[in-house]
Amino acid sequence: MGELAASGRRAVGWLMGYLNADGSLGDAKDGFKYYRAPWTFTLYGESPAGHAICGWIRRNLLTADMTLDGPLRLLNDGWAYRDATLIVGAQMLHQHDLSIALMRNLLRWQDPVSGGFANDRLPDGSMSDDMDIPYACGPGFACLLTGRMDQARLVAGFLQRIYDAQAEMPDRFFCFWSRSRQAPIRYGDPDFQPRFVVENQQNRMQRWTIGGIAAAFLCRLYLADPQDRYLALARSYQAFSIAATDDQFFYPSACKSSWGAALLYQITGEPQYLAWLGRFARWYIDSQEPEGFWHPWREERLGDIIEITLEYAMHIATLTGAISSRPAPGAA
Repeated sequence: MGELAASGRRAVGWLMGYLNADGSLGDAKDGFKYYRAPWTFTLYGESPAGHAICGWIRRNLLTADMTLDGPLRLLNDGWAYRDATLIVGAQMLHQHDLSIALMRNLLRWQDPVSGGFANDRLPDGSMSDDMDIPYACGPGFACLLTGRMDQARLVAGFLQRIYDAQAEMPDRFFCFWSRSRQAPIRYGDPDFQPRFVVENQQNRMQRWTIGGIAAAFLCRLYLADPQDRYLALARSYQAFSIAATDDQFFYPSACKSSWGAALLYQITGEPQYLAWLGRFARWYIDSQEPEGFWHPWREERLGDIIEITLEYAMHIATLTGAISSRPAPGAA
């Protein structure tokens, strides 16, 4: 625990070195890569840095109609996910124009039929047809933190719907959903791309994220609304993640599996989740550079490194927090 806590602090120290005098983090020309900064900095007691970044975002990204769409936004992928992650951190800091007020626009991205959220903003400003598990869970966390329980339950419904639609488990999980067809996007569909499926025993870069983030969101929802079905579904998603090939540890996208395991351990106290957290603790420590940062899968600019380091530091705080809660076995 001490070694892991030191790793998290080292990461935050490295990030603080890129906090600019105007409140921005890194190079603004890299686009909206710092959306998790208020969340991560607040977890580590660096709230002044979080407030500084919120101030910069307010001055440079926030529009008169309360959207994050200033000229320095630049990135259209993961549109609702990035907004939602910023909302979580801003709400932690009581920056309500960047949390409560932004929810109105965020909720426009939720599909009322499935409960998912459109992934990307298209060049014409419209929403993509495809939705997926991580980009639904991100807004789900924002809904929870701002008290939008009905919309959070819709996200849980989406996770159940896409899970129930799987026909090749445990080998494959088709993790993208079409809004227009209300079905998973599978092999043979005209819009299918290789990244739309997780082949659980294949050694390649995939969305290893899906099991862990789904379990994490469902656990957070369970804490607010303790329905057994949420916890059961969280277990199922995490089981898919744990059953994947050990080759997943070669890829940064495996990180969210520690998120789900941490919260399942906090709620249940069951040893299999603690054992999985032990593996991830060592993974975070061993893969960190001495300066305090981690490497992303694609490293084209400083913003890419900042983005992954903010996320890993957040996961470390969640992991250590879950273990520190000292859950009793069989707690749930």
